[in-house]
Amino acid sequence: MKKIFKLFILALLITLVNSGVVSAEITKNFYGYQVKNVNIRQLTYEINSAIAAYKGSDKFVPLENVSNAYIYTDPNCTYFIKLYPAKADTNIYVVSNEKYNVEKNDLTDFLTYYGYKFAKLEDEDALKEYKFDFFTLARKEELGNFYISPDLVKPLKTGMKKLNNATAKDNKKTSVFPYTPDTEPINLDCIDSTNMYDQNAKISIVQNEYRLKQKENKYVHAYEYLLTNKNNSTASVTATSERLAALKDVTTESFVDLDRLDLIDTVGTFPPVLILSAGTSALLSVPNWVRLARITAESKRFSNALPENYELKPQAEMRILVLKYKDDPKPIKFNIKFADGSVHNITF
Repeated sequence: MKKIFKLFILALLITLVNSGVVSAEITKNFYGYQVKNVNIRQLTYEINSAIAAYKGSDKFVPLENVSNAYIYTDPNCTYFIKLYPAKADTNIYVVSNEKYNVEKNDLTDFLTYYGYKFAKLEDEDALKEYKFDFFTLARKEELGNFYISPDLVKPLKTGMKKLNNATAKDNKKTSVFPYTPDTEPINLDCIDSTNMYDQNAKISIVQNEYRLKQKENKYVHAYEYLLTNKNNSTASVTATSERLAALKDVTTESFVDLDRLDLIDTVGTFPPVLILSAGTSALLSVPNWVRLARITAESKRFSNALPENYELKPQAEMRILVLKYKDDPKPIKFNIKFADGSVHNITF
């Protein structure tokens, strides 16, 4: 009871702090477009070529260390733009400090000039994910004159994490699941697909990226690798990676995030009562085992160990499922050996 009272006081202090920043102009203009029948690689190339050739005073500036992201400035408006893959299409997320004409602006003029067909982005799951990405990036990268509220509930999240760790300290940690062939359909949205063929090894690889349905999609995406041996000999396949997301990492991060207040979803309105009520709700609903179980069930399938010396017969296909962190998706390194002693290393 004493701990709950302390956390309640903390939520009240957060409310009082917020009352001092309510008057500040908060970024709250979020938009999305979907460019039809052009993938992100082609569109990025066109945008970067146009930026390099443009000599006007208003400009797009690519962000360093952030792929496919730009800051646009002109005398009347500043806005953030980030491109996202949507399989054969490309999604463009826009955040503006000032309201601007959604139907006609420099971005839509650019798309029209190049003959691209585009429409308002209606995918709510995608928009929520992109909004989370923007706030995370803004807090780390200090995006110009965008006013982004600080993570005022960080002390509450820290307290929750300590509580979660104390609750789980006597539980056994889940060991790594061994690699197992998986042939069941994947019922997730595929947002990007790329492929390659190694002529020397005669191995083709398809990489598919999926958006998960539960809240872990804020941190990780699911990846599917399809390897086909087009050689006449059996291949011994070993896969490694510098960094993949394990099941225990995903569930820990998602569990801490389950009941915390996401200022991302309230920053546009920001009445203090939302802070207080959300904090109280968080205290009363921890832990939420139902949602954690769903996250575990969804992530488990993509948390097997990578294959080691897996025998891939001629003309056969194998599937590898993994989770990658969105902020730094590391490639998979494949070591392919054949009976004749030849060895091929492929990174994809």
